[in-house]
Amino acid sequence: MAEPHRQSDYHHGDLRSALIDAAIDLVQEEGVGALSLRQVARRAHVSHSAPYHHFRGKADLLAEVAAAGFDRLVQTIEAEFQKYAADDHLGRLVAVGAGYLSFALQNPSLFRLMFRPEMTSPGDHPGVRAAESRAFATLQDTLVACQLHGNVSSDSVLSMCMSCWATMHGLCMLWIDQVVDETPLRDVPFDGLAQEVQERLVASLTLKMAKAP
Repeated sequence: MAEPHRQSDYHHGDLRSALIDAAIDLVQEEGVGALSLRQVARRAHVSHSAPYHHFRGKADLLAEVAAAGFDRLVQTIEAEFQKYAADDHLGRLVAVGAGYLSFALQNPSLFRLMFRPEMTSPGDHPGVRAAESRAFATLQDTLVACQLHGNVSSDSVLSMCMSCWATMHGLCMLWIDQVVDETPLRDVPFDGLAQEVQERLVASLTLKMAKAP
């Protein structure tokens, strides 16, 4: 029996974006292992051959999904920025961490994929690296602003970036992997734990400045 007629990529408003959105939904609901161009085409309601007009294969699609994930991460952080005045630089630093944590907890499978270079091949896909750079810039630029306005120490900005990123990423992965539940910390509400971690992190960035003569 002939396959029912479905929209072709020539009549779909923006098939590339639709396919990436469908792939993200699939990863979120069923994991990376369930991702295939055929399944993505089915979700996007196009023919099985349609994705090949935009992606050479699954590796290309995974790279695009990862890049889209980093851009969505930036959007989440920018939404957190709106909670603080433009000149509240420490508040906006907290917003970076809050946005990072919020995105990871709401999109655990996508978050995992974004940080699996063996699957997303950023070396072969400049778009992934560009998206990663945009995401990293939200932290770096915020720390630069904090430093320029005397809110944090004069330490290397990149060193402070690493401390912030490692702390928040580690916290995210401990929650996603449910490792926290295997320790006495399981009895501590995670929201409160995350807030305290952020407060300690920000305090550590201002400590040296406070001790300066």
